[in-house]
Amino acid sequence: MQITIKVGDVLTEAADVQISTANPWLNLSGGVNGAIREIVGPELQSQLHQFLKDQGVAAVPAGTVVRSDPFGLAFKHVLHVVAIDPFYDSSIELVRSAFASALAIAVDLSAQSVSTPTLATGYGPMSISDFGIAIAPLLVDPRFAQMSLNIVLRRDEDAANLRESLSQVGVQVTE
Repeated sequence: MQITIKVGDVLTEAADVQISTANPWLNLSGGVNGAIREIVGPELQSQLHQFLKDQGVAAVPAGTVVRSDPFGLAFKHVLHVVAIDPFYDSSIELVRSAFASALAIAVDLSAQSVSTPTLATGYGPMSISDFGIAIAPLLVDPRFAQMSLNIVLRRDEDAANLRESLSQVGVQVTE
């Protein structure tokens, strides 16, 4: 897998699949999902709430990945990844499992490129370094070797922390 770490706006990085942060209620209330809501309007929120209705639930379990239409964004698919529990807690294991599910769905969608923010590091409790530890084994997993992954952060300091975290476990990052 080719991995690039950038500083910027994850929603402006064109890719086949956009991984987005999500809460168990699939409310577009903050983080990347909140930014998406501001850009695309209420249709996406309606689609996600319809998903919950169709499933007969008010919320999805931590680790769930829900695909939505891109509603004009620069992606073919948006994967809403629930990497927190209802109390906004998370763990390295939860992030790893949820991210692995998202990458597997991206493979099923024939994605060549994936763009993602860090998961569970904004409203969730994890550090950027913990996110790196969580995803590191997936970045060398042969199932995902043909994909390119763009990890987009908001600050230079966070990008440096992620690069350092990944380099400590031997993951090569393209500058």
